[in-house]
Amino acid sequence: MTREYAFWQEYQLARAQRGFDPAAELRHLERAHILGQRYFNEHLRSHLWMLAWAWRQRDWAEGLAQLLRIPGSLGSLLGLLPSGNPGTRRVGPLTPQDIPEDLQALLK
Repeated sequence: MTREYAFWQEYQLARAQRGFDPAAELRHLERAHILGQRYFNEHLRSHLWMLAWAWRQRDWAEGLAQLLRIPGSLGSLLGLLPSGNPGTRRVGPLTPQDIPEDLQALLK
């Protein structure tokens, strides 16, 4: 499996949870963010998906965090990104995190 395929697979898994399990949906969006973080289009897309999630959940704090992070997606053009960051407000925008084991091989 390629990194790009895994990115889209995480998005599809998130969509499958829409309306059923918002927490699981967000976890898949966070995983998509980790996979797409180094690539501007995918990085931006993942933040837009999380903004839409926040809107549907009426999670205004997450929505604000996404509005602030969307311009930060430009960091992927400069290689200025914290590795493994899930892209949600639960972790600071510049805080690196451990990459889940199952995603590590895809990011090498």
